[in-house]
Amino acid sequence: MIQFRQPDVNVGYIVMCQIFIAFAGGTLVITEQIAVMAATTHQYVAVVLAVQYMFSSIGGAIGQTVSTAIWTGTFRENLLRFLPATELANVDLIYQDLVQQLSYPVGSAERLGIQAAYGESQKWQLTAAVASLALLFPCVLMWRNYQLKDHKQVKGTVI
Repeated sequence: MIQFRQPDVNVGYIVMCQIFIAFAGGTLVITEQIAVMAATTHQYVAVVLAVQYMFSSIGGAIGQTVSTAIWTGTFRENLLRFLPATELANVDLIYQDLVQQLSYPVGSAERLGIQAAYGESQKWQLTAAVASLALLFPCVLMWRNYQLKDHKQVKGTVI
């Protein structure tokens, strides 16, 4: 995604990356839920799923915070870097207002500068996201290898 999330790249590549991310993310969510359910008895399944969801939410909040910090720290600087000199006086207005950003004609030097600033800032966000995946592999390796075929199924109605 780092390579393809730039203004001049065909949107099809971004869609392709999003599909890959969706398959990988969906697989990871199911496997971590199965892992926590296999580690406990039936009566505690709801509790361990709630705890697992809580930690996932905390991780998501941390990720959003880091992403926002990167955006806040890079986007305005990238606008200063990529905007034409005639628009540098308006950089704060452009930084704060999407309507102002979209008011420039498509293909104009101002609009291309804004797009380049978006692409550069998003590159750093995506780099941080990929770097954080380094934590994923040791965590997955710590999962205990439960043999699900050996678990006895609970009989009766489960609500």
